[in-house]
Amino acid sequence: MSYIHEIQFRMRMKRHFHIASSVLRKAVSSLDDPNTVSQAAKLLYRRAGQLEPAVEIKRPSEIQSGLNERYYNSYLIPSREWCKHNEINWASMKDCLNMDLRALSTKHQKNLEHYIDSNLFDKCNSTFLIDIKKLRENSLNVGDVVLLRSDPSQLCMCVEVPTDIMNPSYTFATVDGHVKFASRNSVLLRMPSFHSKPVNYLVREEIPYLDTPVGTVKDNPNQTFILPVLARLLYSSYIPFEITRAAWNRMATVTKKLELLHRFLQKSDGPWQISYIKLCELVALLDLQKCRSTSTVTYLNELMATVGVSPLQGVSENLSNLKPPQYLDSANFLATYWALVQQQEHYLWGEIHLHRAMLTPISVTVLPLRSRHLYYDSLVRKLKKNDYAIFTRFAHHFNAGNTREALDTCPDIYRMLMDFAAGNFQKNGIIITTISKLFRKLDDYKYSDITRDLSHELIQRLRSPLDGNPLLANDGLALTSVSGEKTIEDKIYDFALPLGSQDVTNRHNFQDMRVYCIDSADAHEIDDGISIEFKGTNRYALHVHIADPVSLFGNTFDKCVANEVWKVALARSFTCYLPDYVKPMLPSTYSKAGDLGKDGSETKTLSFSIDVECEDDHLQLLEDTFQIRLGTVKRFPRVTYDSVDKLLASKVDSTNEEFVELSAIYKVATLLRRKRVEDGGAIVFGDGFNKGLVKIKDTGTMERGGSPAIEFEDQKVTPSTLMVSELMILANTMTGNYFATHGIPGVFRSYKELALKGKAFEGYEQLRSLTRSHDLPSVKDIAKLSSLLNSSFYTGHASNHDMIGAPAYLTVTSPLRRFPDLINHLQLHAHLKQWPQNFSQYAIDEMLWHIQSRDVILKKAAQHSATCWTLKYLKSQQHRRPGVRYSVMITSVPQMGLVRCVLPDLSAARGVLKLRPEIASKWSIGDVVHNCKITKLDCLDGVMELEVPPTNCDGN
Repeated sequence: MSYIHEIQFRMRMKRHFHIASSVLRKAVSSLDDPNTVSQAAKLLYRRAGQLEPAVEIKRPSEIQSGLNERYYNSYLIPSREWCKHNEINWASMKDCLNMDLRALSTKHQKNLEHYIDSNLFDKCNSTFLIDIKKLRENSLNVGDVVLLRSDPSQLCMCVEVPTDIMNPSYTFATVDGHVKFASRNSVLLRMPSFHSKPVNYLVREEIPYLDTPVGTVKDNPNQTFILPVLARLLYSSYIPFEITRAAWNRMATVTKKLELLHRFLQKSDGPWQISYIKLCELVALLDLQKCRSTSTVTYLNELMATVGVSPLQGVSENLSNLKPPQYLDSANFLATYWALVQQQEHYLWGEIHLHRAMLTPISVTVLPLRSRHLYYDSLVRKLKKNDYAIFTRFAHHFNAGNTREALDTCPDIYRMLMDFAAGNFQKNGIIITTISKLFRKLDDYKYSDITRDLSHELIQRLRSPLDGNPLLANDGLALTSVSGEKTIEDKIYDFALPLGSQDVTNRHNFQDMRVYCIDSADAHEIDDGISIEFKGTNRYALHVHIADPVSLFGNTFDKCVANEVWKVALARSFTCYLPDYVKPMLPSTYSKAGDLGKDGSETKTLSFSIDVECEDDHLQLLEDTFQIRLGTVKRFPRVTYDSVDKLLASKVDSTNEEFVELSAIYKVATLLRRKRVEDGGAIVFGDGFNKGLVKIKDTGTMERGGSPAIEFEDQKVTPSTLMVSELMILANTMTGNYFATHGIPGVFRSYKELALKGKAFEGYEQLRSLTRSHDLPSVKDIAKLSSLLNSSFYTGHASNHDMIGAPAYLTVTSPLRRFPDLINHLQLHAHLKQWPQNFSQYAIDEMLWHIQSRDVILKKAAQHSATCWTLKYLKSQQHRRPGVRYSVMITSVPQMGLVRCVLPDLSAARGVLKLRPEIASKWSIGDVVHNCKITKLDCLDGVMELEVPPTNCDGN
């Protein structure tokens, strides 16, 4: 039948062609009649049925006129308006509309360089330089050059910041002028603006010519946006084009350098992280010719010492002699990233860790050559032999139910599955393909999606009890002791004993002052306590007592930094807190010797004191009374968060001294928060911020491979939590001011608000207004505004912490679990004892890259682990109640029918909701969609997918 239709179609087309030819021959004999020609052309080019759109035939003059008009309306007018808004001489610039970036004239080159900061452009080498300080401290803004997930092979430029709270997208422009809308999470790499001054009016709403827009749709299909051609040529395209081209040209050389550096960045203990900035320095300084002409080992060891990199410790010991660079070559910066991504496929480098404030790589995991690259290269070749014969034998035993025999076939399969479940093969397509070959031979899994959860399920069937949580075996965390093998670090800690003496001379004795160490009943380290003194009507002396572990490392600076425990603490940088695992920064012997709370035992402290005056609802800080003293305390009433809340809620006799003191501290803490909000513009989140935090309770079966009980609790603001948080913030703020005033180098914590415009800025200010009105943000408010919130970061310079409302914020209140606090304590010891300054500003700046990296990795691991346990809980619910439905809150704008969402009562349960086309436009950020069904859960990958049932059309 189809053959007959084809014959009929051909005959019909042949008839049309003969008719058109006949008319065309007649038209040739009478060329004076153009209408005849037009009619002939229409017949000749008649489309085949309705399969192709109609084509309007025009004269050349009409076509030229239309092109001129379109050029005038769509290209020339927007460029002229852009010049007008930026006070640029249009007459001298309009010839740039035809400029070709690949072949620039001298005049055009001069015009382009007019906007570039001369400090950030090396004219001799045509090299753009990244200002490292700006990279660390500035948030994403117009003019920044970025690499996006959607197009990771070329740079683009940010041309507009968020302007709407309901669509908090940034606007980016590609080299060819295409406009893209994307969130901050889409940025893989960022370079701060290279321009000397900002420009305005880069992106504008398009006025379509003849209802045929050429711009990009954002929210409304009838509303498009364009980037004026002149703005693209003069401002947004030149720098990304030049850096991209230079980076591609250097890829071969950079790839060779990274392969060589990887061989010399090996650490015997296993994976570790090297600062991305340090790695870029090494790539820039490494001379391959010198490696060939001299001893490679000697040359590279000297090179790493020059930069301040030590594979043994992660950070060089001789930091004070280093002078870190202010600038980085942008092309090397980009080429290094691309080369790392390529070499991840060969299992040389692990995850590239991104900082969410800087929006750029902060570090990369160096994988062991022998136990990762060489091991798996050999294993894959072994498994491939004879068409995966090992997998065939494994599957034969497994499908027959003989799991022990299956595992004995090739024990290496177990390790490969564990690494896959741990997330160590994310970028290695060869190994993932090999694993998929295995699952396709197993009857129970041959039709299943290959996921980390599936791998974990197979592991559980192969070996029980299971060797720990697979997430803890992730190379980024580098918790190698989880496998049962102790690292050198663990062995050092096993035998570590504090070196400090019991000498308490030259310390202020706080005598019988009550020190309230308010913490949870199961706290691992107790490193802070608070006290109050009554000094007359409405005047109080507040004291924040902090554990003094510096005194445990030795009585001199040299002994302290030379101590092996200090070096390990620097490598760890923070105590690792996961729902099911804790790895302390300091040995237990140091924590027990230094922590507070041992009633009757004289304990060394670093104490921070200040007087305040309270009258009605007003509090005044008497800043000239602020003191930092080495002290001793010994009176510790036994308290917890719960016991303090119960005491304050009870109506006990006012003669109870503990009740009187705690009530006074609570009153002062309440006024301190009000002062931060009203005077400092602080933003405070209420009970809706952290709901459903994961708590893992051991049921006594975890050691035998059993499952723990998964519980959830909401983080609530209570009198006890308010007291602790406000007095710690006060101590950190006052100490930050003290360091800045006295010129003491230290590790500060900073938070910079995002650059926002229009309704987005108004929405963020509304959050601040809510705080000032004491009406704390709801869960819905937080969902709407979360995309407008930045992340905090560590810096070596006094800088505003806009979220807390402090002009300088330097953490000193947790030295047992945060290495930045330990550094600041050591600096204070030198200052108070009038010793020479311990760490120079350069040394502080050098340590910051490693500290910042560990902060990023551990926070991400904690979030991932919380998500994993939460999704496991939801999966168990589905097994018990197969028809269970959930209400979810939308947290993003729809894209391709999908939105990000969260379960409002479980903050770690985040996923993707598939919307039906007919109702997709109905939902917006903050809306709650009810009766949603979970369609996919992959706990280890943190993947949750939901859909809206056809009967669901309601939301709030």
